[in-house]
Amino acid sequence: MDYNELAKVGAELGSLLIQYGAEIYRAEESMVRLFAAYGAQESQVFALTTCINVTVFKPGGEPVTRISRVQIRTFDLDKIDRLNDLCRRACAQYIPLWRLERALKRIEMGKVFSRPLQAAGLAGVAFAFALFFGGGLEEAAVSGLTGLAIFAIQELLNPFRPNLFFSTLLQSLCIGVLCIGGSYLLPGFQRDIAIIGAVMNLVPGIAITSFIRDLLSGDYLSGALRFMESMIVAGAIALGVGIVLFLTQLF
Repeated sequence: MDYNELAKVGAELGSLLIQYGAEIYRAEESMVRLFAAYGAQESQVFALTTCINVTVFKPGGEPVTRISRVQIRTFDLDKIDRLNDLCRRACAQYIPLWRLERALKRIEMGKVFSRPLQAAGLAGVAFAFALFFGGGLEEAAVSGLTGLAIFAIQELLNPFRPNLFFSTLLQSLCIGVLCIGGSYLLPGFQRDIAIIGAVMNLVPGIAITSFIRDLLSGDYLSGALRFMESMIVAGAIALGVGIVLFLTQLF
């Protein structure tokens, strides 16, 4: 058994799980179980939302250590499910490491939803929430159009891998401009409801759930990091919409 390759593949599995939004305990347990299934005498795993430190001990007690940096963090529950399934199959029945690594690459490079479907999803969420919060068709329509604008901004910014605070701030500024602009063009338009509907696309609901689960499972440092990330997003949303509201009061 090539324990250097085992540590590499295990660290890659954990990195992908964290990258796509899995809880820290899930990533750590998956790596530990994988190492045990492949004959490691002992393994120690320390994971945060930004990096993973893995040590695998050979039968003679010699340690093999690998550190992996998690550069990108997003949320993809489908890929988390596929990674979990792959880990379970590898633990239940031996899969050569080169095949396991290739399967991880296939999951990583797997197709996401098409651009039209993503745009429709953002518009649909904004439209539905505007109606849910008591708005009419006008508020829902403007909120839905704002969802399309959010998608356009995300597509423009994604190649540059922007800072989370900066990208969220730009999107919330766009929400404020379009929804408040609608209030000037449409009599009786309830801009607050349109803003709330569009903002729901930016609310870090999964991140909030994840940090609570990390805290409850005893991963206090990772939970605190995810909490801070959620607060940064919430602050950017409030600041972006607040700037537009403040400027409209001035002029």
